[in-house]
Amino acid sequence: MIRYSLILLIGVVSLGLRAQSISGTVQDELSRTIPSVKIQNLRNKKYTRADLDGKFKIAAQLNDRILFIINGYLTTELVVSSLDLATENRRVTLKMNIQEIAETNVISKRLADFDVGFLPPIKGVQIYTGTNAVIELSKLNGAKSSANPREIFAKIPGLNIWESDGSGIQLGIGGRGLSPNRAANFNTRQNGYDISADALGYPESYYTPPLEALKSIEIIRGSASLQFGTQFGGLLNFIIREAPTSTPFELTTRNTIGLYNYSATFNRITGTQNRFFYQVYHQYKRGDGYRDNSKFNQQQLFTQLGYHLTDKAKIKLEYTHMDYLAKQAGGLTDLQFKEDPTQSVRDRNWFNVNWNILALHYDHEIGKKSQLNIRAFGMLSQRQSLGFLGKITQADHNGVREMIAGKFQNAGVEARYLKKYTLQKDTSKSSLKGAFLVGARYYQGNSTANQGLASSGNDANFNFQNETDLEASAFSYPSENLAFFAENILFLGKKWKLNFGGRFEYIKSSSKGYYKEYVIHPLNQDTLAIFSINDDNTTKRVVPLFGAGTAYKIAKRSTVYSNFTQNYRAINFTDIRINNPNITIDSLINDEHGYTIETGFRGLLNNFIIYDLAGFYIFYGDKIGLASKPGTIQKERTNIGNAQNFGVELFTEIDFLKAFNDSTEHFLSLFINAAYIDANYITSKEANYIGKKVEYVSSRILKSGIKYRFKGMSFQIQGSYNSSQFSDASNSITPSGDAVIGLIPAYFVMDFSARYAFKKHFQLELGVTNLTNSSYFTRRATGYPGPGILPSDGIGGYLTLHYKFSAK
Repeated sequence: MIRYSLILLIGVVSLGLRAQSISGTVQDELSRTIPSVKIQNLRNKKYTRADLDGKFKIAAQLNDRILFIINGYLTTELVVSSLDLATENRRVTLKMNIQEIAETNVISKRLADFDVGFLPPIKGVQIYTGTNAVIELSKLNGAKSSANPREIFAKIPGLNIWESDGSGIQLGIGGRGLSPNRAANFNTRQNGYDISADALGYPESYYTPPLEALKSIEIIRGSASLQFGTQFGGLLNFIIREAPTSTPFELTTRNTIGLYNYSATFNRITGTQNRFFYQVYHQYKRGDGYRDNSKFNQQQLFTQLGYHLTDKAKIKLEYTHMDYLAKQAGGLTDLQFKEDPTQSVRDRNWFNVNWNILALHYDHEIGKKSQLNIRAFGMLSQRQSLGFLGKITQADHNGVREMIAGKFQNAGVEARYLKKYTLQKDTSKSSLKGAFLVGARYYQGNSTANQGLASSGNDANFNFQNETDLEASAFSYPSENLAFFAENILFLGKKWKLNFGGRFEYIKSSSKGYYKEYVIHPLNQDTLAIFSINDDNTTKRVVPLFGAGTAYKIAKRSTVYSNFTQNYRAINFTDIRINNPNITIDSLINDEHGYTIETGFRGLLNNFIIYDLAGFYIFYGDKIGLASKPGTIQKERTNIGNAQNFGVELFTEIDFLKAFNDSTEHFLSLFINAAYIDANYITSKEANYIGKKVEYVSSRILKSGIKYRFKGMSFQIQGSYNSSQFSDASNSITPSGDAVIGLIPAYFVMDFSARYAFKKHFQLELGVTNLTNSSYFTRRATGYPGPGILPSDGIGGYLTLHYKFSAK
């Protein structure tokens, strides 16, 4: 009797324990999972959020009322039944809020399959219009550890990529005829805050987050990009994966090996406990490089701590660290490149970066239609380059080396408030709704750039010989920026929308320091005199910028759009004060300005074709570039003149199997990404530049690939083609003896990748980059890490083992 009583008691207790919570998955009407849904128990006021896979778990008892809330979907209430308590994976379906989500055809249900899509008009405290794209990385094939940019950005039209770094340490991309140099023509951000050295004074980005840590990459071009800054290229925003809400502990580890002694490990722990969420990841990678004298070591660390203050407010603190040391092989002449692109004639050149970013986010949902975001951020970083900078035709005689040391300190705060409104209710199948965004930003920075002589050894000794009296220059560049911006989007019925906005910039930039001029004997090259010239300048600017656009739905999932936006780019200190024996600087160099016009047609056709066709025109005033200095044999960085870039971009992907059977689990697609760009100078102070092509612009860019996927298995092969491009404004075809200027020939590269995901925990990835072992280059460097031709990597291979564990 006692034994049966114990069994009965254990059964009752077990039922009681099971009744303490319900778990399941949130999905939409098309059975797609919905991430980050807010889930609240109205009885005990406890709440949680669904994770990135839509999974959730929340304390509940019989007859409790559970609310499921997320923008774009109707709020759904679930009354807990005994069946809910007994089911381990309850499916909760949310219906789209048709009026609010009318334009989210651009985030189609096929986004996960196509790896790329378009952003909705409103997301959080941001308005997205114009040409925009989001790269979803969860199922993306490719070399994720080394972040091969050809594969990452394969479906973004019009991008020219510098491929002088085969390890994914630095990213060099430019769109629509803009320079790819360290993505400086984009406003580069991570989770919405700045990661470049100085957003206005020195917008180059030495830090790129690990692809293995990212959820997606957002690229915003067009009128809405004014919310983020003044750059011609728009916004490039890296979105780090969020902490899962359904587990207190999750571990992900990825380990990669590859050719040229490449090895890497990525490890992440994350989770949510009640209102607290966290994540920490660390990446380390090293390799010997494709060329001689090109080894590297890099590590990255990211820590995120967050807390839900209430069900409508949360706070989040993030710290990012990255450091790397790279031995750089230097440039080659054209003849050396033809003989052997793997060779190196520089064995004492080094590059060192230490990057530190701190950011604090505060998000508050004010009622159902208003949201506030405040983000504060700061940076304390540095980069150092060391080596022999002489022309590549000069032998390195192992004397003293030259070093450039830069330090970047900045801090800023940005506040955004978004309000959705209704001007006219839906009374006769028409409505007038919209959203208004207003924000402000304050930014202050101080960068330093010191240049002088260092040791004569061949090691990575980053110390000046005469730190208090540098042989070249020593400058500080304090800056201050205050900006106000506003954007409004208006929905006229269910098909038409208008947007318009503006940005008001106050910019104060200064330079203070000295540089030295040397008088050299023309015959024996002896130094006859040294002059130290002090320089102390301050420039203040007030820059108003405006943009507007419109879009109209011509079919259920197809939209035509058109946008106009003004642009502005300040000169940075590499344009004016870095001494380089290969070039000179025009002392009268000015800021750049211009505008962009675009029109396009995009959408989803019959659920198996995604497409975006766009035409654009960019006016680029006072464009800075490299040209021959009149009356000399020197190259000069100067305002060459006014340029115009216009062209057509096309992206489309077709799932052939879905065309015949919409319910098939097999996926076989072909994508085509093509762009034609005509960029030329229309006015110039030197008449011979008028009509010349803008440097580093491939007039024809084509990427195409085939992908097959079935359940956990996928294969992809793609090709990338760039037509020839010039490296200077004079359009020199015959290369100079030092290889700094000259034609960059057309090239074609193929990449193969495969992946297999097991049912639980493990995933295997492998691939071959530059499958045909093409010899090519994308850049002629005027200074570090050259000068001269920088060969791109030949054939490479990798193998990655992925493991993921989640505590229940």
